[in-house]
Amino acid sequence: MSPRRTCLAALVALGLLGTPAIAGVVDETVANLVPATAVGPRPIALLSATQPQARSVTPEQGAALQRRVEAALAGSTAGVVSAAVDVDGYGELVRRGAGQPLAPASTQKSYVALAALLALGPDARYRTEVAATAIPVNGRLPGSVWLVAGGDPYLDKGYLRLLARSVRQRGITAIAGDVLLDDMRYDQRRSVAGWKSSYMPGESGPLSALAVDRNRWRTDSTFLADPAIPAAVLFRDYLRAEGVTVAGGVRRGYRPATARTVAVNNGTLVTTAVRRVLKDSDNFAAELLLKEVGRVVRGQGTSAGGVTAVRSVLEQHGVPLGTSTDGSGLSTQDRQTTSGQLLLLQAADASGTGPGLRTALPLGCRDGTLKRRFCGTAAEGRVWAKTGTLAGVRTLSGYTETASGRTVWFSFQLTGVSDGARALAAVDRAVVALASSTD
Repeated sequence: MSPRRTCLAALVALGLLGTPAIAGVVDETVANLVPATAVGPRPIALLSATQPQARSVTPEQGAALQRRVEAALAGSTAGVVSAAVDVDGYGELVRRGAGQPLAPASTQKSYVALAALLALGPDARYRTEVAATAIPVNGRLPGSVWLVAGGDPYLDKGYLRLLARSVRQRGITAIAGDVLLDDMRYDQRRSVAGWKSSYMPGESGPLSALAVDRNRWRTDSTFLADPAIPAAVLFRDYLRAEGVTVAGGVRRGYRPATARTVAVNNGTLVTTAVRRVLKDSDNFAAELLLKEVGRVVRGQGTSAGGVTAVRSVLEQHGVPLGTSTDGSGLSTQDRQTTSGQLLLLQAADASGTGPGLRTALPLGCRDGTLKRRFCGTAAEGRVWAKTGTLAGVRTLSGYTETASGRTVWFSFQLTGVSDGARALAAVDRAVVALASSTD
């Protein structure tokens, strides 16, 4: 039995790993996490549901599959090709520049996603509230109301209107004071260190704890500098449209400890946000998710606090976080390794979050950013992976299975790419070579 299998068998015998979970709905699978101390510095991946036990292979079989993967990567037009591949029963199949830090592009999102699943839990939900210190009398509320932002990246105008309607349904017809915006859950930075100036609003709306329609409903300079105040003004207008007069204006103000909740929008589940971040490669939501991890883990709702929090969470599971300044992978300062990407995927499996992470990833020829890739190949419907695309960069990291049912963990990072289409074709050929293996 291989060292990997010996370790896995020991963990099962000790009761530290149960029966492998079957991939299911993303918000139902983040549970029963294995402590990092039980996993060790290199997490052991759970067996595929289709493979009850490892089957040994000969060195010749391993070398042959390695050659097919390497041949597939030829002609990528990349200046640097980094690759790391593990196959169940083979062990480390490919290590090509796997320790070289390179731009991860959007595969950076997988680090934030896994940290969020591990640290925030399956029931965590974004929450936007209206609060007040006074009690309404005959429908009139003395004083002001606080609109308390919860960082929901998928709050839209419809839900903001419903929040205003909920205030009216509480019997409030007049507010004597102001609408006070408490958006201090996160900091006031609208972009991230290392972003090109065109990235905001080109690739992401301006960041804010109160965000409506992903902060893309306006693009003027005033809005880009402070999108939360216009959103609070929109809320006041919705109050008036619902029959609630507001005597005052809109300004910022902290919610007092004595304020009580008047209405609440129990918004997006964090697990749902993770799914959308990965499937759609949503840069804006990835950045707010990073700040949320920072807020919950370290009490710092900032990008820098989020990076520190992600690092501390993942290090407990044996996953190194390279150089990072953001959650989306847009930053020119981000650097990750393919060996680190593999450890991330395997740590997800070993911790129990594997099914949640895997089903949140784009599925080849089915959905997300892989909807038009791998169609008509052995990998169709059998590769779950995060894509990454920047100028001169093409990346892909995720899971597949061989034709004989072996689990495959892979990561490819290509930089200095002169022809993006040829680079993608080379990576896809490598994944198909793995999925086609009958060894």
